[in-house]
Amino acid sequence: MTRYLEGKKLLLLGGGADMVEMTKLAQSMGCIVYIIDYYDTSRSPAKLVADHYADISIADYEAVVAYIRKEGIDGVMTGYTDSYLAHYLKICELAGLPHYGSERAFGIATDKMLFKQACIAAGVGVIPGCNAYDFDTVEQFAASNGYPLMLKPTDNSGSRGVIKCEKPDDLRVCYEYAFSFSRSGNVIVERFMDCDSIGPVYQFNGKKAKLVAVCDRDIYTAKGDGSAIVSGTRYPSKYLDRYIREVDAAMIELFEQNGFSDGMVSPMAFVDDDGFYMCEMCYRPSGGHHFTLINDQNGVNGLALLIEFAVTGKIDSYDAEKETPYFSDCCGMIHIVGEPEEQVALYAGLEEIAALDGVLEVCQELKEGQTVGKDGTTAQNLLSVWLRAKTWSEYELLIQKVRKLLVVKNPEGRPIVRL
Repeated sequence: MTRYLEGKKLLLLGGGADMVEMTKLAQSMGCIVYIIDYYDTSRSPAKLVADHYADISIADYEAVVAYIRKEGIDGVMTGYTDSYLAHYLKICELAGLPHYGSERAFGIATDKMLFKQACIAAGVGVIPGCNAYDFDTVEQFAASNGYPLMLKPTDNSGSRGVIKCEKPDDLRVCYEYAFSFSRSGNVIVERFMDCDSIGPVYQFNGKKAKLVAVCDRDIYTAKGDGSAIVSGTRYPSKYLDRYIREVDAAMIELFEQNGFSDGMVSPMAFVDDDGFYMCEMCYRPSGGHHFTLINDQNGVNGLALLIEFAVTGKIDSYDAEKETPYFSDCCGMIHIVGEPEEQVALYAGLEEIAALDGVLEVCQELKEGQTVGKDGTTAQNLLSVWLRAKTWSEYELLIQKVRKLLVVKNPEGRPIVRL
């Protein structure tokens, strides 16, 4: 990576594990990196990699803007969590710094019902379901559509509050569970989708969107409540040609109708013989790090483009002609999840995994001393690994090597890797 942003000062909102690689990338581009949040370095390990950091809440706009002006910050970025996007937008506006997106676009990206409405308006298929501000609405939908159902808060992420309901006797408990995770008191009830799942990726240059990847998504489902998270991705998707024929133009129309610009967007959808069904999207760097694989295959790093945009307000380095969703190699990512509620005491094998031929990136999500989160949520992820091979059989062998090398134990010495 050339240091074409030499001396530019970049402020990152949040210093979680995923932000370590973002920090290192920005530094390799020549940026001086600052990080703020109110967590200590055990919760915010990227602070230890940054050039400077401060313990300032990102919700304290007055303090953040004062820090920006004091340090002469050129741009602001965040990633990996929807909850920071509104703060990111407000801080950039108050400080007069470049920002991608808009209040409407971020609303669509972070509120599942707003996203569903935008899809319908643009002619994009969605999961059959409805908004439910009360239990009566949920009962009516269940009576008309049958079971199983999925209930989810409209305004949370990481599968928090998502629950599968298989019979009428459990409906109220499931509704109250999903409701408890919604800041707005709004729940979506939908048909349970027992079919394949995909993840398209779009790169923006100004207001122009281009499809740059589509993956098949492997899903891990919790043993108890049926909530689910992505356990792995595979590029290119076996549905790529069909997606381009049936959905791509309508998704681009959705972006144009709603003022999306700059940055990267990664929707998520289900697919069966009858069509594609969008469920949600990320309008930020996502935990799937699709930009790592796109960069490996196309030589275009969407995360680097976001850094460039943050500190300059444009992306002059972008070459759209390099972008194609038809990857040459078999690529993907795996999340290795742990036993819920277990404390992490020991990791072994990380250096050996990183040294394997075909391993592109390794991200340790939980550190020693931290506790594995709830089953079926992203807080359960121990380790994420990005890989590339010439064939899918070689890809599977590489995954087996990773799993054989990785050891994660609790304080009693018991292995706690679940998947």
